[in-house]
Amino acid sequence: MSVTTRASVNDHHTVLNLVSFLTQLGIALINLALVYHLRRTFGMGADHIGIATSIYTVSYLLACIAGESWSRRFSPRICVEVSLIGMSLSIAAVIYVRSLLFLYVVLALYGVFMSLMWPQIEGWISRGREGVRLNKAMGEFNFSWSFGAGVAPFIGGILVEISTVAALSSGAVFLFFVMCFLFVSSRFIPSMKEVPSEEHAIIQDSGTDGSTPLRYLCWSGLVLVYCGVSVVQTIFPLYAQDVLQIPESMTGALLLVRGITTCGLFYILGRTSWWHFRAWVILGVQVAFSLVCLYAVKITTVWMYIPFFVVFGSVFATAYTMSIFHGASGSVHRARRMMIHEVLLTFGMIIGAASGGFVYEHLGFPTVMLVLAGLGAFAVVMEIIVAIALRGRFTK
Repeated sequence: MSVTTRASVNDHHTVLNLVSFLTQLGIALINLALVYHLRRTFGMGADHIGIATSIYTVSYLLACIAGESWSRRFSPRICVEVSLIGMSLSIAAVIYVRSLLFLYVVLALYGVFMSLMWPQIEGWISRGREGVRLNKAMGEFNFSWSFGAGVAPFIGGILVEISTVAALSSGAVFLFFVMCFLFVSSRFIPSMKEVPSEEHAIIQDSGTDGSTPLRYLCWSGLVLVYCGVSVVQTIFPLYAQDVLQIPESMTGALLLVRGITTCGLFYILGRTSWWHFRAWVILGVQVAFSLVCLYAVKITTVWMYIPFFVVFGSVFATAYTMSIFHGASGSVHRARRMMIHEVLLTFGMIIGAASGGFVYEHLGFPTVMLVLAGLGAFAVVMEIIVAIALRGRFTK
């Protein structure tokens, strides 16, 4: 690889990480603002808000599955640019609609356009990388998008206090700005402008598949943790407003604690390898998830949520990193593996938002966390049973 080519590749990875940061900042800002917008504009309760926010996650899931066969024919750059434009226009439409039917349609479109974003950019970043190089590349990507997700709630909380329209408008404009940035950057960086489709890249790759079965344990943990993430993002802001009676800006600050912790862990995990291909680490993270949810059941003051979000952010970062690393490691079908990763985390989001909203509306937030702790314990027990039955296929 020539010096010029190497510099071009490094530049395009820098741009992709920056795009990931900016995009996730915009999406997380929008997702937080939507919770309050649905309550203030449409008068929805927690259970209906959970269902409404599940619409775009369901459409995202279905579009990831249905679109994988044809999206791989296009350059990931084109897919990401179309995604950013579509999400921006969809959220702009949310601001103006007053009919529930049209709102649900627009939210579904928002999810469809989002499906062209993450599987493509994750597969793009991980192409041609294995081992330490793969871990470093995905660690930088994880740090980038999580930093955006961490900062967004604080900014979103301040904007929501002004108005939900201000917050949603800012998110829509932001996503359009990111698309313009990617488009202009690709004009000056050859390796971005000429990036081939996933289908073409597979034809060029003569390697064999060397995937690890540990990905299945990681994927199980990913679904579990994202059930909790969905509750934290969708249900906790309502609980903070209804019961804790704290302003939106303070809710955003608490969620910022989780975001900062997540970023820190992504940075550390991206530069270490001791956790690679170790089943006990995967199971340990899921045990930690159950314990931190159990702790949340007993929280009596607002400040007790600070250690909760620190531990929760750490558990989330570790589970996500292990899923994306073990899923991609050894595979020649990177975009497909990233699609599976996104489908599973989206499934967890749907379960968490819909069931969490129902349980919260009827039994309260502590019960929601107790149910999550129980699910975590059940998952760990079942995974241990399966691991024993398949002894010898898992790396210890």
